[in-house]
Amino acid sequence: MDFIHDHGGSGEYYYVESMGSGICIFDYDNDGDLDAYFPQSSPLPGWKKDVVLENKLFRNDNLEWIDVTDEAGVGDKSYSMGCACGDYDNDGDIDLYVTNFGKDIFYQNNSDGTFADVTLDLGIDNPSMGMSAAFFDSDNDGFLDLYVTNYVDYSIENNPECTSPLQYPKHGELFARSYCDPDVFLGVEDKFYYNKDGKFIDRSNRSGIGRYRLRGMGVIPGDVDNDGDMDIYVANDKDMNLLFINNGKGRFTESALLMGVGFNGNGLAEAGMGVDLGDIDRDGWLDIYVTNYSGETNTLYLNQNPGIFSDATNNIGLGQPSVHPLAFGTKLVDLDLDGWLDIFVANGHVIDNINLFNKDYRHAQHNQIYLNQKNGYFADITESVGKDILHRAVSRGSAFADIDNDGDADIMISNNNGKARLLINEGKPKNNWIGIELDGRSCNRQAIGSKITISTESGDQTKWVNPAGSYLTSNDIRVVFGIYNDQLVRSMTVDWPGSGQEVFNELEPNQYYKIIQGRSITAISTDL
Repeated sequence: MDFIHDHGGSGEYYYVESMGSGICIFDYDNDGDLDAYFPQSSPLPGWKKDVVLENKLFRNDNLEWIDVTDEAGVGDKSYSMGCACGDYDNDGDIDLYVTNFGKDIFYQNNSDGTFADVTLDLGIDNPSMGMSAAFFDSDNDGFLDLYVTNYVDYSIENNPECTSPLQYPKHGELFARSYCDPDVFLGVEDKFYYNKDGKFIDRSNRSGIGRYRLRGMGVIPGDVDNDGDMDIYVANDKDMNLLFINNGKGRFTESALLMGVGFNGNGLAEAGMGVDLGDIDRDGWLDIYVTNYSGETNTLYLNQNPGIFSDATNNIGLGQPSVHPLAFGTKLVDLDLDGWLDIFVANGHVIDNINLFNKDYRHAQHNQIYLNQKNGYFADITESVGKDILHRAVSRGSAFADIDNDGDADIMISNNNGKARLLINEGKPKNNWIGIELDGRSCNRQAIGSKITISTESGDQTKWVNPAGSYLTSNDIRVVFGIYNDQLVRSMTVDWPGSGQEVFNELEPNQYYKIIQGRSITAISTDL
């Protein structure tokens, strides 16, 4: 996998350069292993390298990565930022949405290894600086809708020249040029596209979303109030974050301030980048984790239920270790399969010469892992994990998937202006696990929004089917539960979005199961 992101810059500090890029992990050819799509930038004025910049699709053939961009027809040469994956037409093949600095692109999977650009045919028109995107079914009608965050009102033709004071001036120079602060630019409203029988209708205003013109970055849908429909949480850069509560019919009420997730515990707006949802304390309610700028902590909003949150960051050990890094991609994921969600954070500053202005900060930074101590506290174990985690880069999107199908989570990272990295969780898992792949029939085909609860000797765990989250990224859609030393899953309950419940009993661990809604459950061979 030889993808190298190039931000297309030439030293003129075009604002768009420092924000990308993301990554999508999905099985585009339905061969049982996961493939990877990388958005790429495009040349900006003054860029003179002899390199073709285009998005790249890599097919996974038994952990050998083959560049199939040309044959698949997805080598967009626009200035791309992120992507999202979803089976919008319920035909069993995963389609691809690409966010751009400029008009976004929607690729329909042709089911033969190729894609077709159907952007205009489907009614998609987003000319703004698109960032993160997420597929979800807003009204449980069986068709996936689409949310797209837009960042700022910016153009190459109107690129401000911004300077900052040097920490240690030399030769009479007091200031140096760098990337502008986001405060220089106005925010742009996000987009909500409603899927009506395979065609998309822009319902940004009708849904209640389009009235907010903020600097949108990360987005994740999720049922934060446990009422059976998916709400939407948006991380904004130096603006209040947003929480849109769904009325079940695709209409939303913005409730971030009321529910305690618009600002941090000190009442301040932070520079939100990436975001994820997960039940960190195993109480059956989704908690929210947001990554932020250097000088701020990343923020963990603990769901006190019913859907009221508190900033628990400093109380659970996540504050001090996150102050200095600048964080983007993130995931609440059970890395050691002990049944408790841990946290991964991808770091990298947005200012390439930050050391001139603050000697404590670096442009390239190492990523971090916080291990859940199962007592309401997290420990930063980055130093003890190994030198590959300590590798310094300018990380942005980080996607999570069981690449080698052994039950544990692997990590794929897209680094800004650098080489992508794949971190394999090595060795056979020491703890037991069970993996679930759902196939919806009366709900959306990918069963996004389904709630899965398992019961073992150690207690209950709940997770939701949701490939969104992190930053500019789409993740493995399969759900994996770590069950530590438990030898049997006594029961598993699947609440299909808007379409009933099924219960399965006495499942053996350490394998994946495919469940076709209302029809069957089958153990899947995962040998590569």
